[in-house]
Amino acid sequence: MSRFSIWWTVSFVLLIASCSLAPKYRRPEPITPSQWKNVSRPTITTSTYLVSKDWWKKFGSSELDRLMTESLNNNLDLAAARERVGQFRALAKIAGAPLWPAISATGSYNYSNSGSSGNVNSSGGISNISGNGLNSNSNSWRGQWNMSYEVDLWGGIRAGRDSAKSHLANAGFSLNALRLVVMGDVAQSYFAIVGLKERKLIAENNLNNIKEVLAIIVTRFEAGATSALEVAQQKTELANAAAAVAQLDQQIAQSENALAVLLGRAPQQFKVGEKNLQPIAIPKADVSQPSILLDRRPDIHSAEAELIAAHADIGKARAAFYPRLQLSEANIFTAVTIAQPAGVGIALASALTAPIFQGGSIEGELERTLARRTELLEIYRKTILTAYQEVEDALALGSQSTRRREQLLLSVDSAKQAYEIARDRFLAGATDYQTLLIVQRSLLNAQDSEIQAHVDVLTAAVLLFKSMGGGWSYR
Repeated sequence: MSRFSIWWTVSFVLLIASCSLAPKYRRPEPITPSQWKNVSRPTITTSTYLVSKDWWKKFGSSELDRLMTESLNNNLDLAAARERVGQFRALAKIAGAPLWPAISATGSYNYSNSGSSGNVNSSGGISNISGNGLNSNSNSWRGQWNMSYEVDLWGGIRAGRDSAKSHLANAGFSLNALRLVVMGDVAQSYFAIVGLKERKLIAENNLNNIKEVLAIIVTRFEAGATSALEVAQQKTELANAAAAVAQLDQQIAQSENALAVLLGRAPQQFKVGEKNLQPIAIPKADVSQPSILLDRRPDIHSAEAELIAAHADIGKARAAFYPRLQLSEANIFTAVTIAQPAGVGIALASALTAPIFQGGSIEGELERTLARRTELLEIYRKTILTAYQEVEDALALGSQSTRRREQLLLSVDSAKQAYEIARDRFLAGATDYQTLLIVQRSLLNAQDSEIQAHVDVLTAAVLLFKSMGGGWSYR
């Protein structure tokens, strides 16, 4: 067959080689609720509602703004995820390379010089000496380039490329999902630390009050106006209050260390400056319809990308059952000297190979890819349900923590009034120590619980922003 005939045949085969054995992908129909359970109808916005990409600025904290920017730039998990995207981009390039011909070239040069003392032939670093008494010189060179190409008759190579592209898309979606996780963790950690610092201020204030009352009780005891039991009880309260402050210091230190790591910095020199939750705004919780969530969550698209890759893998596994056509061409150039015209030799070849018996490996690979697709389908559905759950959890936490905090604020006001009255009456000798002790504990518990509820309200807002996609959109 002539060279022209071979490559005309190749061109014809390329035109008809559009068969694909991969099953056609259709997005599964998810279970989509018509409305949210833990939100009242008037608070649901239109379907076009989008969370702002810089949603954390709605809290009005310049310190949080700075920490969030630092985490997005320096978080080491995000840096690693960006490099994973680069790896999958390279793998996609590798998977698509067999769709193009592979070309390689080789060359060699031989030199021979013989004189009266002998003959020296040099080729590849090996010398032979023989004495024939003649003077002669000779040169020769040889070059060859080869081209090979596998015709993708059944779409197996394209399926491998498509699978790699879907894995690349998954890596990109996973990076964006991780960004949401990091942003949510930074905001939640920051609010938790500020809440701990405010709880510490309350605990220290309680400790000072206990010290003042203890001094009064000791004075009365020395005057014989009270018993040693009251002194011992107040000293117990003092020790417990000091221990509570120490425990809060420990929690603050550990939380700041964790936040420092999220920022990509060593924790030794890191501290949160804010000590009061009051300056931090509580954003309004707006949500869109549940169906919009499918385009707002990168983790859902990540799961779908893996499902699409599984469909392509099935096509690749099916193609392994059918013959493979390999075409090759070799051009050989030879000449005695470089100045002389080269002789050219052309070798054309084609090979058709088909699997006959592989011990079940081909069938096993197809069974594996089919099972993998079913597994990923269930993971995709579970990811959607988890997304709905996270929104409902955030809505429930926001609603209940807001109600709880409102009641606790009333409790704090009442407890403050009760403590002031009880303290004045105790100093005047109109009430006993046990009454003061009970009121004192009630005030501390109310103040501490209110701060924790305040943190929960802020956390709920963060979780809602995060569960609604954090401003990310596929389109």
